[in-house]
Amino acid sequence: MYLHPSNKILICIIAAVTLQWLHFPAMAGFSALLVLALVITGAERQFGVLLRRARWLIISLLTIYALATPGDVLLPLLGSFGPTRQGLEVGGLQAWRLAELLAVLALMLATTQRDQLLAGLYGLFKPLQLFGVDAERIAVRLWLTLRYSEQGVKLKGMDWRMTMRTALEPDLIGTNEPVYMELTQLRWLDAAAMMIMITLSTMLLL
Repeated sequence: MYLHPSNKILICIIAAVTLQWLHFPAMAGFSALLVLALVITGAERQFGVLLRRARWLIISLLTIYALATPGDVLLPLLGSFGPTRQGLEVGGLQAWRLAELLAVLALMLATTQRDQLLAGLYGLFKPLQLFGVDAERIAVRLWLTLRYSEQGVKLKGMDWRMTMRTALEPDLIGTNEPVYMELTQLRWLDAAAMMIMITLSTMLLL
């Protein structure tokens, strides 16, 4: 038994939104659950990879908050240009939130195959077909973009407009490989998991 890939992506989105409102006690409990889940699923290696890739973002968060947040200066010799205790606390909290989000993402990636991820993306965009959106086309292009990004394909010499166009037009980075998508139906387990996630998120926010 496994969760539908669309459900996994939705859980990641709910977690990302919820994390922004959590404070220390709730975050500590959520971290304990994440550590347990990482060990059980064997996703700790994937988490380490994501954490290593985001290390400069984490360092930047700590630095910016430490230097830009008013408060008690920790290095009086630097005056107003020095880090503050409040800044380090807020920056550390944001870095912690980011680490937890990376752990959630690692769990999804470690338990979801690429083809299943494509089916999950398609399932999320499918309701938009009522408004004339080509869900299959968007899902495949997003999947291809994520795949090339994971394989380390570098788009050199492109400004942001070209980068966006490349994301929407995977043919620009060259592929004639067929893409297969296996669709599965949502089951009772998926509905139960979503209800549990929403309930936990509500409890943590209260």
